[in-house]
Amino acid sequence: MSKSRYGRVLAAGLAAGLALGAAGCHGRPAAIEPQPGSVQGLTPAEADARAEAVRRDPAAYLHRVAFKCQSLDQYTLVFTRCERRGLFQRLYGPEHMRCWFRRRPFSVRMKWLDEDGKYGESAYVEGQAENKVRFVTRRWSPGLLPPPAVNKVDLLAPVTWGESKRPLTDFGLERLMERTLSSYQSAGRDALLTYGGLLQLPDGGPTVHHLHLEYPATRYRVPVQELYIDVATDLPAGTILRLASGELDASYFYADIDTSVRLTDDDFLLEAERPKGKRPQPAAKER
Repeated sequence: MSKSRYGRVLAAGLAAGLALGAAGCHGRPAAIEPQPGSVQGLTPAEADARAEAVRRDPAAYLHRVAFKCQSLDQYTLVFTRCERRGLFQRLYGPEHMRCWFRRRPFSVRMKWLDEDGKYGESAYVEGQAENKVRFVTRRWSPGLLPPPAVNKVDLLAPVTWGESKRPLTDFGLERLMERTLSSYQSAGRDALLTYGGLLQLPDGGPTVHHLHLEYPATRYRVPVQELYIDVATDLPAGTILRLASGELDASYFYADIDTSVRLTDDDFLLEAERPKGKRPQPAAKER
């Protein structure tokens, strides 16, 4: 596949969404150029055929991806997050987290991979711990207990504190697609959905379909969304959300998605909650 088939939006979008400094996304991001790459398990001709099918009807493809996400009962992935949040709408990130997700009972656990981060882990299991979020910090912070003590807060507390843009119950591939489709459908004819072709995410990432969604800036605070769907799996690989000024509002990327795991209640225990000396075991695989 020739380089001309790969869009130019990723250079600016991923540079802002992924290459910002860890101390609150400050500093000048390095340029990231999309590169041609093969699609695992598909020939170039097969990849081009899939791209043409999406180009013909991108709205139908959005629905297909959403339906596939709805069918996922559990998975693990590596989540990269950059968000503008808090009273002063400061840009934070990128944060890197290993995540565990289970549909029933709704369960999410996040383990921060950044050693200099404020938090170590957080978890939520519907119906447990008074429906509160449990978490531990890596270092002391005013109003928080030092690790390894387990803290409990209401679901919306991290949003109120400016530590997250959305509650843990809003995490997951399905919720990303639900938000995307809801915005697109509610905007009606005011929404612009276009197909930007095939791109390859940096650092050996997958080849993705690039979908561009745009809304009237007079009515939408965040009028631009770039959505990236893995060509090989038809699962979301990431999204970038931009303000009317073009500045980054948020970016969310999902890597190493494993849908074959079989998660148990133990997978949603924080390490500080486990019996002393008992380390978490890798999630079992489906046979």
